[in-house]
Amino acid sequence: MNPDLTAIHSLGRVLESASDGMGMARSLVKELRQVRPQGSETARLLLLGYPLRISLGPMTEGESEEVSMLASLIVSAPSSSSASIGRNGKAFAGTLEGWVKARENSKLEQKVQSFRSVITSAVLGAVTAMMASLGPVIGSLGLFGASHGSQVSLLYGAAGFDAISSTMLGLFMSGRRFYVNVLASLAVYALVSSLASPLAGVPAVSLWGVK
Repeated sequence: MNPDLTAIHSLGRVLESASDGMGMARSLVKELRQVRPQGSETARLLLLGYPLRISLGPMTEGESEEVSMLASLIVSAPSSSSASIGRNGKAFAGTLEGWVKARENSKLEQKVQSFRSVITSAVLGAVTAMMASLGPVIGSLGLFGASHGSQVSLLYGAAGFDAISSTMLGLFMSGRRFYVNVLASLAVYALVSSLASPLAGVPAVSLWGVK
């Protein structure tokens, strides 16, 4: 589970226990001692006798805004009713947990889309390499009544087209990591073209010359 989700879930249980009348410090030690690293440090400071404001410092000053907001709410408990804050804080904890889950789902979806774009770029490289490698063979059949350029120039031109196409796809789907798409596409292009290039040397007979 995501560390932020674990911390928010544990702090939500702390607020739930407070609404049932359990002491805030006791509930924090019970729920947070297994939450690493900030939770265990908070539990350790509480057992040493530090007040909530200092003990929850690792959470209120952490990188997660959601965890910091919920921990700050618990810090304010001694100045008012712990039971009241516990009842109101449970719903707040559920809202924050929903925010974090939505953000995690968005990140996961973005990773899936980026991975799919890399696969698409690799397929593009393979198809482009096959077309460029077999181009001279198709041209030698005389089907289109025009001769093609050399195989080397055709391969270089197709590689440029492949690089541009995979770059555009990578920029759209992966942003700054577009170079992964380009590398994957060119690597597959080089592999497939090296395997298929011997086919271009196979002599072909024009179909127009067949009686």
